[in-house]
Amino acid sequence: MFIKKIGILSVATVLATANFLHAQEVGGTTATKEQIETRKNKYLQGLQRLTDTESIAKADSITAAREIQNSAITFLSHDLVKMHPTIFYQEIDMSKFKLIADKYVDKDFVIKAQVMREATPVEYERNVAEFKAIINQVTPQSIERDQIIANQMGKAAPHFSVTDVDGVKYDLAELKGKIVVLNFWFIGCGPCKREMPELNELVEKYKGKDVVFLAFEVNNNEANKVKMIARDFHYTQVPSTRKEGDVANRYQIKVYPTSYVIDQKGIIRFGLAGYNPFRLPELDNTIQTLLKP
Repeated sequence: MFIKKIGILSVATVLATANFLHAQEVGGTTATKEQIETRKNKYLQGLQRLTDTESIAKADSITAAREIQNSAITFLSHDLVKMHPTIFYQEIDMSKFKLIADKYVDKDFVIKAQVMREATPVEYERNVAEFKAIINQVTPQSIERDQIIANQMGKAAPHFSVTDVDGVKYDLAELKGKIVVLNFWFIGCGPCKREMPELNELVEKYKGKDVVFLAFEVNNNEANKVKMIARDFHYTQVPSTRKEGDVANRYQIKVYPTSYVIDQKGIIRFGLAGYNPFRLPELDNTIQTLLKP
């Protein structure tokens, strides 16, 4: 079943140590059948694996009603190595629907363990379909943000003059002649985290071209903090805020992440509000088109 609420790395110290924790807990080696059986007896003995949507919904409801915290649930990798719940959810979240979690309950139908595994083809297609249904929901908020972007298309991009985490200044007026790709995000934003690998691919693809990638972290964080947290996000990082008159405010950002492509004359040619992996290729195509002679 698609996990609608994904655990994310919202605390800087957890972010900074995620790779270390994963290395500690998973160990990077292939487990033997005997090791897996030992772990199964240790963590899953006496528990029942849920296999149908109705049972999972029931267990979720009972577990929530009893206010069971993640600390009381055992999170296990595919070979039954204990994992930090944050890393467990992050790996599933970043797998592009290829990993799911099996839930195990006790006799009272309380969730006591979750085990990561590869999704079957049917489960994969179901997860994709559920996610598409979520992001394609029409709400007053979605109508508003889509209308804002529609009104911005073909118009001059709002001006900005900013300084990145390394002290380098970027003035939109001085970037004329280059394609400028903007991303608005914030630390602790799960959907923002999810799209970063694909955005990084764009940075690599257009390296050496007249394309400037700027990411505005809008939670008013210090440059050093943004630099540390975003070390795996390859856009040029700009510390920013959501305050009146700041860049996110000028672009009328309503949801995160949001991306824009600005052409060589300073005109907005593409906008995407919210995480939508099925539309990210449009961002790439816009850049390609603008680079053509």
